[in-house]
Amino acid sequence: MTYITRSYLLFFLLFIFLCICLDTVKVRWQIAQEFENQAYLKLSQNKLKQINIQLQTEHHHLNSPAKVERQAKEKLKMIEINNINIINYEK
Repeated sequence: MTYITRSYLLFFLLFIFLCICLDTVKVRWQIAQEFENQAYLKLSQNKLKQINIQLQTEHHHLNSPAKVERQAKEKLKMIEINNINIINYEK
């Protein structure tokens, strides 16, 4: 091999090596970004779970039978019927 051929081969191999290094850096950066995204998603998921628990608690509180009964008595002025009088008409 001549000197010029060796130098072209050397530059070609250096170019390939540079491309591989840049690709490696790009992949590592993408992996780091994905780890940050995963941490953010876990934090968001925990916040949403807390909000879901609060909303379920509020839902159960608002739909409890005692609250419905109290609103019926106070706002709608309903009364509770204790005795049922049955009247039988006989001929």
